Amino acid sequence: MPMTTKARGGRHAGVAGTDKDCPDGTQGCEISELFHILGKSYNLEILHLFLQEDAGPQRFVEIQTRLKMSPNTLSDRLKDLVGAGILSRTAYNEIPPRVDYQATSKALDLRSVFDSLAEWADRHTLKPEPPPKSPTPLAAS
Repeated sequence: MPMTTKARGGRHAGVAGTDKDCPDGTQGCEISELFHILGKSYNLEILHLFLQEDAGPQRFVEIQTRLKMSPNTLSDRLKDLVGAGILSRTAYNEIPPRVDYQATSKALDLRSVFDSLAEWADRHTLKPEPPPKSPTPLAAS
């Protein structure tokens, strides 16, 4: 029987170990919290894995194998994403223990952002662009 872990709290609740207070009416608080979560190393890669077509539920070992990250880091990042309500965690009462992670509707709402980033990456490279050609000076007559 699955036991689902619900994400913590209210609109301005702290996210997975952060104690960020946002008084009601403060603008930009939500985007700052999003940047804080997604800005941590590997969180974008983890989220990208879940937003791929037909990704479905993923087990810890599957994620670790695909992303080649340490178990401690992966565990911390998954806790952050579950705490933010971006992923859900379902533990099954089985032996050996089994836990699945899955993208929530919040995560799926980010798919268009990732699609836009993929389109940008198709058009651009992350290598420096050559400097613009400077005009040649006119020769004095």
